[in-house]
Amino acid sequence: MNNELSVAKVQSRIALDLNYLNLPDDFLKHSGSKEMVSNYITQLNARINQSGIVVYSIEGITNSKVQGERISTQLQTPKRSLSVTFILNKNLLVKSDIVVLIIVLLIASLFTYLVSQSRRSFYSAVEATADDEQILAETPKLVVDLNTKTFSSTALETKSVALANKPLCFYLALVEFCIQYPDVVLNQNKDVPDELLNLANKYFYRLVELGHTIRKRPNFTNSLEKTLSEIRAALDDVWQDDPELKEIYYPPKAHGEGSRSRLHHYGLKAISCDDIEVIGK
Repeated sequence: MNNELSVAKVQSRIALDLNYLNLPDDFLKHSGSKEMVSNYITQLNARINQSGIVVYSIEGITNSKVQGERISTQLQTPKRSLSVTFILNKNLLVKSDIVVLIIVLLIASLFTYLVSQSRRSFYSAVEATADDEQILAETPKLVVDLNTKTFSSTALETKSVALANKPLCFYLALVEFCIQYPDVVLNQNKDVPDELLNLANKYFYRLVELGHTIRKRPNFTNSLEKTLSEIRAALDDVWQDDPELKEIYYPPKAHGEGSRSRLHHYGLKAISCDDIEVIGK
């Protein structure tokens, strides 16, 4: 039984040292270094001299002149399957020991394979997370600067579009309202909700604090279609190079007349806090 344990230890040792061996690889057309592998086998056999086993070859490379019964095994690595052949001292083994030894070797090979698969899955998950974070970081978002009263995008911040007080304040209020109340339908044939008006007034008073205006607070319920048109025109300019992103930020236009227009919703259905950056809030 001591021999089986020795073989299992040697098998594990080889698995740990594989990354440092310059093995040939037919798939990659890499010849490797037979001398390095041969020297490694010599050094390994010197360390396990008293164990009653000898490493005869690794991936067909050998320098051992020891004769005896050979047992070939397969080590599974993340990229390939590797053959390792042992020679057992017949004086120290009986047939039952060999059966147990083969079982131990199979278990060791399975363990090595499962560890490599686990590591591969872990690194794949890390890479996938990194890719998702990179995509998220690269997706442009809308930037609203209260200090300059402009719209721009993180993709091209040097290009900005100026807005008047009323459409600027109403749009920021619309974004905040739609995030807080995603199920509320906003229709031009109905009164603007008080919560939306309060948010618009809040942003107007912030402009006053920033020194942009001392004029009378605008009536956000009047000329709603004109206000929305000014907002859409500014967004058209900002997202001129990224039209596929405009839908997130764009207050939908009404289509049709009569009963169909009464179903119109000018709210922002898909917007979230991560889609917009407000400077000077």
